Amino acid sequence: MKTKNLMMIMLVLMIALATISAVVAEDVSTYPVTTYPPISTYPVTTYPTPDNPSISNPIGGEEGYYAISSSPSGAAASVDGTNVGLTPTTATVYVTGPPGHTITVTKEGYQTWSKYYSTNPPAGGTVAVSAQLIPIPVTLPATPPPGGEKGYYSIQSSPSGSSVTFDNKYVGTTPVTVDVSTTGTPGHTITVSATGYQTWSQQVTGNPSAGQTIQIFASLTPVQQYGNIYVSSSPSGATAILDNGQDSLVTSGTFYNVAPGWHNVQVSMPGYQVYSNNNVQVTSGGTTNVYASLVPVVQSGSLSISSTPKGAGLYIDNVYRGETNQIVGGLYAGPHTVVLKLTGYQTFTNTYSVNAGQTTYASVTMVPLQNPSTGDLQVTSSPSGAAVYLNGNYQGVTSTAGPLDITDLTAATYTVVLKKSGYQDYTTTVKIVAGQTAQVAATLQATGTPTSGTISAEILSTPGGADVYVNNVYKGVTPLNFQNVPIETTQAYTVTIKMEGYTPYTTSGKATPGQSIQINAALSPVATPAPTQPLSPLSVLSALGICAVAAFLFMRKTQE
Repeated sequence: MKTKNLMMIMLVLMIALATISAVVAEDVSTYPVTTYPPISTYPVTTYPTPDNPSISNPIGGEEGYYAISSSPSGAAASVDGTNVGLTPTTATVYVTGPPGHTITVTKEGYQTWSKYYSTNPPAGGTVAVSAQLIPIPVTLPATPPPGGEKGYYSIQSSPSGSSVTFDNKYVGTTPVTVDVSTTGTPGHTITVSATGYQTWSQQVTGNPSAGQTIQIFASLTPVQQYGNIYVSSSPSGATAILDNGQDSLVTSGTFYNVAPGWHNVQVSMPGYQVYSNNNVQVTSGGTTNVYASLVPVVQSGSLSISSTPKGAGLYIDNVYRGETNQIVGGLYAGPHTVVLKLTGYQTFTNTYSVNAGQTTYASVTMVPLQNPSTGDLQVTSSPSGAAVYLNGNYQGVTSTAGPLDITDLTAATYTVVLKKSGYQDYTTTVKIVAGQTAQVAATLQATGTPTSGTISAEILSTPGGADVYVNNVYKGVTPLNFQNVPIETTQAYTVTIKMEGYTPYTTSGKATPGQSIQINAALSPVATPAPTQPLSPLSVLSALGICAVAAFLFMRKTQE
């Protein structure tokens, strides 16, 4: 029985092996084969990435393009420090965005290539950028002779690709490493320059020790591009003042080399109301036109403005007149707009009428701010009389009377610059927080060498709005600041301050270059003579009677 079962199992196995052999021997080439296209032919959807943001921008519209290539290719390209991929690549910029871009191309073993483009491409247009990379020569280190050990200066810059001179010898573009002998003459001058940037220079003392590398980093400042302001007036021949004394001219004329931003132009002439424009915008390379139609002052009066608390900045018809409490004269008869600004309080605005030969009085109670969404800034300087700029925009002038109040500022970080002739520009940053008042107290540093042949002056008067003359030449109205006023050291100068109804104030003296002069004139009202009363008829008759009696007695005595 067991033998029979074993024979059956062997038979089944033989049949199975025969079946498998038949299947294997069959020609598989006759079976249908499904063919798929190669992967490379499939459409690929590309999505924008931080390394290549330009992909997300469609071609056309308000966009332009930089087509960046290099020799050799495969170099890393960046626009304004943002990576845009490996060359060849295309970078997208908005044509209405800030003009000026720095394109940098880097590749290991080659010097960094960088170029500044001052404008944006036209809408839909492409600017071709081709970078010819220069290989960095490889120098095998040599074994220094005894006493000839070397140290190194590793010099980098922003932007990279800037030219470097070392002790007046050109050594390449950043980043670059310069070797010096440790026993050589100590002290070196390193200068870094690039087109469109101010030249950077630094003196280093001593030498690095053997094998030591000293890191040098130069942050280059872009060259400021300037604009102009052309000022004309009717009538012409008026005095125009830029930013309360930074510069002055007689109309018609042009203020040259004015920094981009918002500026104030004030135009005045004796017998006319002062014109002031706080919204004069200057752009790089452009000329802004200002036209002042001066209003004659046939009859004038005064405004006396007081506030609680006092010390608010007083503006009448957009002209800064000092701080409250204040009397301002020489105003034409009619309505005038008064604005008061004080940190921590709401800005006050109202209109007051001035009558000829009279003083209009106004007392204002300032209202504190409640849950404000903006912040304020107070600026003082020592010495006073410095022009204040916030993010390049003119704000006013510091005064001995109190801080300059800059109100209603959006919460942000601002750059504050103070300028005064004979002193270095003072620059700082300040953070404005909603509901708070930040403060900047600037101690100005003299330039060391007085500005040749120029002075600065701050002239105030009580009441304000008086005409100022220097050697009988009209200069403007108080409060008045002068910067960079040319002088002759051998000449005496006479300053006269005049206002109708007041005795003129006069002072004289000589000035020295770099001097800062302050004049505060308290004007005295002209004494009004007592009116003469006409004689009555009775008085006349009495006088005639007395004269007749006297004559009769005299004739009688003569006859005797």
